[in-house]
Amino acid sequence: MAYQFTHPSNQQIAHETGTNYTLYYNILNYFRTIMNNHPSITVVSQGDITEVDTHEFPAYPIGNVNIIDAKFGASVTNFTVQLIVADKIKNKNNESTGVQNNLTIPFFGVNDMVDIHANTLAILNDLTSYTQRGVAGFEIDSDIVNQPFADKFNNGLAGWSTTFTLTTHNDKNRCLFFLINPSGSGYIIQNCNTQQYYKAVLTESGSIGQVFATRYYPFNDVNLTTYYDLNCYKIVDTFNGENDFDFVNLPILYIPHADFGTCEYCDLWIHSQKWGTSPAQWQGYWGEIRQWQYV
Repeated sequence: MAYQFTHPSNQQIAHETGTNYTLYYNILNYFRTIMNNHPSITVVSQGDITEVDTHEFPAYPIGNVNIIDAKFGASVTNFTVQLIVADKIKNKNNESTGVQNNLTIPFFGVNDMVDIHANTLAILNDLTSYTQRGVAGFEIDSDIVNQPFADKFNNGLAGWSTTFTLTTHNDKNRCLFFLINPSGSGYIIQNCNTQQYYKAVLTESGSIGQVFATRYYPFNDVNLTTYYDLNCYKIVDTFNGENDFDFVNLPILYIPHADFGTCEYCDLWIHSQKWGTSPAQWQGYWGEIRQWQYV
């Protein structure tokens, strides 16, 4: 049988369940959150700290997070994380005598750099200690290396930078999606509305003649009860020996059936607006136009 295939516009499915700390965004968001919540930090930035000298923040101290690299292990991801806490150096009143204005015991001198180093190191200790002890998804097993700086970035800032290896779990779930199907087996499905044919790999086994509802949806949430942009497809054939798929990891949604039997019956369900009843229970005006009542 000859089939005319139309390639879909979207062939990607993203999966995220719970808080997956091996995701780059989640690492950045975590450190942004704890820095924003620290009472001594007023501004949080991200990226190469050398770029901060192009910005003048309204208040200080500032915190900065930068992920230097990431290494995939057998079941973990190891991020090299750099945190920087810095404050603007402020000159103090000249209260010394003589022609020189040097720092003297107890370190009261021309500026507050010593105070800044003391405060910013304490802040970094708070941030790393909380990460070590307060977050189940993170491990810091190696030493935490801290280095002070003063006017290092040509922006009048002083503080400390800390670098450490952050270990997160990486389950490397091979079942989330197919990048290539080794057997080249799949199904030929027909869109009930457009009559177009597609080559698809389904998330579960199907059978020829089965009519199912599906859509690409961004989150693989088994508890999802509301769907949009649904389509009905009929399985018309199988094929093997090819790796040219239109759909990969296409789900069969149970709303409420995995097999509606006919395209017409499937179409009734995917245009529903109220769950918990069936077309057989529709009466009057709403039954005539074959749509659910709005609730």
